[in-house]
Amino acid sequence: MPLQSVIQGQVGPSTYADGVINDIRLEKTGGLVVQELHGRYYENAYRKNLFYAYSSLQTLSAVGTAMTGLILYNGATNVNLVLQKINLQVPVTSASMTGIALASGTPGLQTLVPTTTTAATKTGNCFLGGPPSQAIAYTIATTLTTAAFLSLMHNTAAINTVGQDYTQIDFEGSIIVPPNTVVCLAALGAASAASAVTSSIMWEEVPV
Repeated sequence: MPLQSVIQGQVGPSTYADGVINDIRLEKTGGLVVQELHGRYYENAYRKNLFYAYSSLQTLSAVGTAMTGLILYNGATNVNLVLQKINLQVPVTSASMTGIALASGTPGLQTLVPTTTTAATKTGNCFLGGPPSQAIAYTIATTLTTAAFLSLMHNTAAINTVGQDYTQIDFEGSIIVPPNTVVCLAALGAASAASAVTSSIMWEEVPV
């Protein structure tokens, strides 16, 4: 007769230290528990691999080299930046800007740190108080030429006092920024009005 394996599980949640081998988890009717126990990004945040950058009321430039808005630089690191979320808000009338796109320089060619820089309004670890990111975020930076590759939102030309354009995009890890690469937000049509865009970006850093 063929040998048969017996798989056993434990009913109910438990807390284990890393490296412990234990039973799989079952629910009370015998079903295997495989759903996300915590929020989608809990594990990455808990492991201190999830980061954010925030830019408050910044002019957003069109693609080029002298960029303003929110610029994320992955230099000579040993990680890939895996984009998770971007938030965009346009609270100021900006008739010249028809939309906002995600742009990048040529992957792998930004070997020199961008110049003429201003740091992002706020950057940090999503595990508050955790270690800083290897990537650097700016609101102003001179980079190699950037090009838009993904449209993110349409901009309403005449924002008024009763509303504002806002959007949140979840990339779910589908865009990866390798070392020596810049990724940034860029205005479509023409640059935005002065201090017209508030934005933030969240990314995971994964060893190459």
